[in-house]
Amino acid sequence: MKLKALTIGLALSFPLLASAQSDTSVTLYGVIDTAIEYVSGVASPDRSPGAAPGSYVKHSSTHFTNLTSYWTSYWGLRGTEKISDNLSAVFTLESGFNPGTGTSLQGDRLFGRQSYVGLTGDWGQVAFGRQYNMLMRASLAADFLGPNAYGLSTLDSYIPNTRMDNSITYMGNFSGIKLGLAYSRGRDTVNTVPQTPASTNCGVDYTNQTGCSAYSAMLGYDSSNWGVAAAYDVITGTGNRVGTLPVGNYYDLADGQKDRRIMANGYFKVTPDLKFSVIYLNRKTDAQQGIISGSNQGTNTGSGSLGDRSDLWSINAAYNVTPAVTLDGSVNYIKFNNAVNTSSAWYYVARAKYSLSKRTSVYASAAYIKNKGDSAISAAGGTAGRGFGVEPGKGQTAVMAGLRHSF
Repeated sequence: MKLKALTIGLALSFPLLASAQSDTSVTLYGVIDTAIEYVSGVASPDRSPGAAPGSYVKHSSTHFTNLTSYWTSYWGLRGTEKISDNLSAVFTLESGFNPGTGTSLQGDRLFGRQSYVGLTGDWGQVAFGRQYNMLMRASLAADFLGPNAYGLSTLDSYIPNTRMDNSITYMGNFSGIKLGLAYSRGRDTVNTVPQTPASTNCGVDYTNQTGCSAYSAMLGYDSSNWGVAAAYDVITGTGNRVGTLPVGNYYDLADGQKDRRIMANGYFKVTPDLKFSVIYLNRKTDAQQGIISGSNQGTNTGSGSLGDRSDLWSINAAYNVTPAVTLDGSVNYIKFNNAVNTSSAWYYVARAKYSLSKRTSVYASAAYIKNKGDSAISAAGGTAGRGFGVEPGKGQTAVMAGLRHSF
């Protein structure tokens, strides 16, 4: 829905503003997506009197979930003003919310998804504010399932939260060659109890130029039938203290420590209706607690036992059966290197969507995960951080059905 920044009311109240913004347009847009989910094999430590050490209580759950089979619900404002033939000002304000409760997401931020202003032209775009980093932008074309409840975010909770506070970015696209750079000092200023991947407590450290920073780079190429991309992404810790106590952050990164990810992916279209992709993601962390920190490891009690490195592979497919029916899915594998015990997980996802109209659709998704060793990743990635767990080395099934409307 297009809204002109110049309205009759504004013209009457602010004639100078109306004249200056005659070439400005603002778009109101968004998505409302809600789903009911069923998860089996939910496990929590058995703390009843006389319970054996390491024993679990298992149950199932049926509930509404705020992270659904597509992008989470959000609304936003996007605007542009033409300054000259090769220069425009742009801005985006985007707010995520839980449709079941009406509350804000992304650490209870007002505009937690995006909040930036920039300049754009044939040379590319420079922007300032809260933005996505280049790891996310490099994955857009190849990650068919996106940052949904049963996507790659299940295996690495950082993926759907690849945003930076206080950042500057550059993006360019030249005859199919795309490149990007991003830098942030004070990558996440929000701290909640408990901390989450969207509120990691790593704001600006004014005594340390490199503390709580983030930087990433992307290079890729897109043609009409295929494309490739690669990205390098780093977040750092801090030495901030309150008195003699260190200020902790979600990824357990101290001053001088890094959490680094390298991604490479590619996709190709067999026909206009059938496409495949492959994604590879390597992660290495310096955190003392190892790679368990910042992963959806649920009830895993072997703190640090998963080591400091992981390799993630994902094969995706999507097929438009008819203009109204789409089938897609993925097969995913993650291996934790340097783990005390050999640990890994296979994750299988299938999804079907039926479009009722141009803007409204219904869908169903199913996921199954098989953990090995100390891995305890929940199949329900959207709710794993809210108390859902699975017994280490065991499997779990999750299904959901939902309704989505875009505007």
